[in-house]
Amino acid sequence: MSTSPNADASRVFFALWPERAIQARLAQHAQSLHSRVGGRITEEASIHLTLVFVGNIKQEALESLSKAAAAVEFEPFALSIERTGCWPHNQIAWLAPSSVPMSLRTLVSQLQTMVRAAGVEPDQRDYTPHITVVRKAKCARFDPTVEAIAWPVEDFVLVRSHRGQHGSRYEVVGRWPGKP
Repeated sequence: MSTSPNADASRVFFALWPERAIQARLAQHAQSLHSRVGGRITEEASIHLTLVFVGNIKQEALESLSKAAAAVEFEPFALSIERTGCWPHNQIAWLAPSSVPMSLRTLVSQLQTMVRAAGVEPDQRDYTPHITVVRKAKCARFDPTVEAIAWPVEDFVLVRSHRGQHGSRYEVVGRWPGKP
């Protein structure tokens, strides 16, 4: 059901979208990292952690994914963002957890299964949880640790990406809470 980009297709992904106070703290780390690697910093309001990149899909598939996402069950969990790095191959500077909670792995697995069941093939790369904070970074060596940010994960979202000349703009099109 994946399609190439066209007028009736949307580029979408599932993500964790932090509340504003956590976005602000992540943005501070992003500013610090940006001062070391240059590049284009992610806007604070766009900071997120992708769970499953779906790709370009038609409106009907978007509606199917939204309905199916409501059936995904997970318990809220805590995520600690305490590491940073930079990938030279794609010039991405990022923030990430030092260890990946099993709850996060389980949520990603459930979403991948649900996306496939909806007839869409998600991105096939191994899942590496990270928050992209700088693009076009000039990667250099630096201390990868940062002051930990505790992120209580209480829901996940479905996001539509709109590409423009100044990068992507994100629109949250659905939100599903965890079930304690």
